[in-house]
Amino acid sequence: MAAAGGSARFVLARARAHRPLLAAALLTILLTTAVLATLTAYSTAIGDAALRHALGDPRAAGDTTLAVRADVPADGRAAADAAVRDGAREAFDGLPVTLRTLTRSGPYALPASLRPAGDRAETDEPDLTHFAALDRTQVRITGGRLPRAAGGTVIEAALPETAARRLGVGPGDRFVLDDRLDGPPATVRLTGVYRPVDTAAPYWRLDDLDGRGIVEVHFTTYGPLLADPSVFTGNRVSAGGSGWLASADFSTLGTGRIDALREAMRTGTTALPRAEALNGTASAASELPAVLDRVERSLLVSRSTLLIIALQLALLAGCALLLVARLLSAERAIETRLLRARGASRRQVAWPAALEALLLAVPAAVCAVLLAGPLLRLLAGQGA
Repeated sequence: MAAAGGSARFVLARARAHRPLLAAALLTILLTTAVLATLTAYSTAIGDAALRHALGDPRAAGDTTLAVRADVPADGRAAADAAVRDGAREAFDGLPVTLRTLTRSGPYALPASLRPAGDRAETDEPDLTHFAALDRTQVRITGGRLPRAAGGTVIEAALPETAARRLGVGPGDRFVLDDRLDGPPATVRLTGVYRPVDTAAPYWRLDDLDGRGIVEVHFTTYGPLLADPSVFTGNRVSAGGSGWLASADFSTLGTGRIDALREAMRTGTTALPRAEALNGTASAASELPAVLDRVERSLLVSRSTLLIIALQLALLAGCALLLVARLLSAERAIETRLLRARGASRRQVAWPAALEALLLAVPAAVCAVLLAGPLLRLLAGQGA
């Protein structure tokens, strides 16, 4: 105990004799350790933030969703909804999921009297339309009102304003549609016209008309006719396809879950079409694995840049410490020779040097941890 106390006093006395050099070494170690700890934490933090920003970017929203299509009977839609919801939750690796649906009928022929005058003589094929139960948050009524659930043979519906303008119809008009699948005709009363809130939204990928209201290929299709979901129960309209769009909340996602999320999505898009409730007719697709691949490559580049900076800093700090060590060695050369002349072994000479190194390293390591937090907040608070 007395020897340890004597060694400590000797180390402190020797340190006081070379305060400027030891202060320079301490400052070098402290700054280097603090900056390296900050860069390590910053690399992790900026990686998580960049991942969330990339996946939450509205311009890339369509590529991060899961789209499912299937033909299911009216009495099986509830089970299909549940199957898609459960499958989407697994595909997004347990992240919170929002599910939007689009249920459509089979094709219907518009009466020839509604065909624009310039188009009536061009073809004998009728113009087509179909009914759809749309997500009400994705549409905005610009005239009239939303259709309601109504009994009887008349179906209330709303038409896209582009189609209504082209056909010359509006709220209050009635017309009869012929079922192209040999079902009974449907009598429609328009209650309003609507437009998509955002035609670029991923939701409209479920719509065969992409939210444009009119599509002209070999024949012209108008719509869809927005109808109340109750219209698609029973046999009021012919059966068509159903679509689901699942989107996840990525606000809690970190880079450590990239691999798990990518694998879960690949497994989910393979497993969902085999779900019994989807009647064996489903397809599922998502570009999320490809998006995660691109983000991971970008993160690798940014981390490599930070690693190069950290290595350069460590190299500079090492050179500075070597210079300080060389100066200390020159200052203590006579002292070391005196100790050796008085019988001190190499171990006894090295022991005070080791204690002196600990005297510098331990405070630097503790202070570096305390400084890393404020430095990280300072870095994160600058720029995007």
